[in-house]
Amino acid sequence: MQIGLFALLVTADQLSKWWIQQANFHAFSVIDGFFNIVRAYNPGVAFSMFADLPDAVRLWLLLAVTIGIAIAVLLWWWKERHHSGITSWLLVMILAGAAGNIWDRIQLGYVVDFIDWYLRIGGSEYHWPAFNIADACISVAVVLLLITSFKKS
Repeated sequence: MQIGLFALLVTADQLSKWWIQQANFHAFSVIDGFFNIVRAYNPGVAFSMFADLPDAVRLWLLLAVTIGIAIAVLLWWWKERHHSGITSWLLVMILAGAAGNIWDRIQLGYVVDFIDWYLRIGGSEYHWPAFNIADACISVAVVLLLITSFKKS
C-alpha cells in the first residue's frame, strides 16, 4: 500500500509538471485574489535559496544534499514500515516529494513550480513562493510528523 502511495504521488507530481511545461500559458487565475497556476522554474531550493550559485555547483550540491536526506528518510521508513502508525505513511510522502524534485534536477537542472497562493489586500498582493505537488507532499508530511511527535510526548 505504501509503495502505491509513493507511485501515485510521484506520478501526480511529474504529470502536473509535464502539463505545466506543455501548456500554452504563463499564468492564469483559479481563484481571483487567492490562487493562480503559474509556470516557474526554480534552480534553487525553497524561496530560491542558492539560485545564485554557479549552475554546476548548485546542481551537484543540491542533488547531494537532497539524496542524502532522502536516504536518511528511507532508512527511517525502513525501520517504521511495519508499524501501524501514521509515521511510515508520512515518510513515504516525504520520499515521494524528494523523488519528484530529484528527478526534475537530474532531467532539467531545476524544479518546475506552478502553485501560486497569494492574498490580495487593498492594492497589494502578498505571494507565497510558487511550489509544486512534491513540495506540498514534503511540507504537509513534515508538519504532520511534528504534530504527531508532540502528541507522543
